[in-house]
Amino acid sequence: MALEVAGDKKGGLTFAPEAGSQRLRDVINKNVTEDDLDRAALAAYLAGWNRMKLYFMMGLPSETDEDIVAIANLADHVLELGRSVVPRARRGSISVSVSVSVFIPKPHTPFQWCAQLDYDEVRRRQKLLVQSVRNRAVRVHYHDASTSLIEAVLSRMGRDAAPLIEGAWRRGQRFDAWSEQFSLERWEEAAAELGLDLVRIAHTPYDLDARLPWEHVSPGVAPGYLKREWRRALAGKTTEDCTMASCTGCGICPALNVENVLVGDRA
Repeated sequence: MALEVAGDKKGGLTFAPEAGSQRLRDVINKNVTEDDLDRAALAAYLAGWNRMKLYFMMGLPSETDEDIVAIANLADHVLELGRSVVPRARRGSISVSVSVSVFIPKPHTPFQWCAQLDYDEVRRRQKLLVQSVRNRAVRVHYHDASTSLIEAVLSRMGRDAAPLIEGAWRRGQRFDAWSEQFSLERWEEAAAELGLDLVRIAHTPYDLDARLPWEHVSPGVAPGYLKREWRRALAGKTTEDCTMASCTGCGICPALNVENVLVGDRA
């Protein structure tokens, strides 16, 4: 598949382990092992790719310092794997890029009750990650914590987000995804005018029985299912893909009167 996508050009390939440790990948139900990543990276190196990009999230529920160090260890491992299988002439061109974003709790997911990681703690873990990388051919890039704060605020708010967005816009805020255009100060000014505390909104968890700002909108998933998946996540228990196994009881099919239809065979 990778060969078909790239053709004769072999720039870089991106893989998304999401978390450095298997324990944390199980928490987020990634259902990907280090062996899976090894096989994918090995196939890419042997097919002629020299550069790998690994995507992770920081601040996932139950994350510890050991999980942060595991990101660095996994990146170093992928680099050394490449150097061990390519011809000697290619070894100097083998590199691994690590991209780390701050976890944003999303509505209608098992993590919708979670708070975002505190700003200062984000910076501490980012520093720990950089210090944990042992090889110069592994480059670490991470998202700005201020931008992630606003993303979490907008993700966790309901109708009250509308005047906040308008207030930032009236102050000239545009194209926030471009770092040179982003201004936390404008968002803070808009929030202050409305009596909103951005940090509190992003960093305060919801109780499981709380009425959530987005409950009036339903994607068809049963609320009880999300609570069950949240408890399974905390226990590190994964849930199988219902297109490859039995129904998991999320409620979407009966609620929306739909069913899984596979276009072709699953790999």
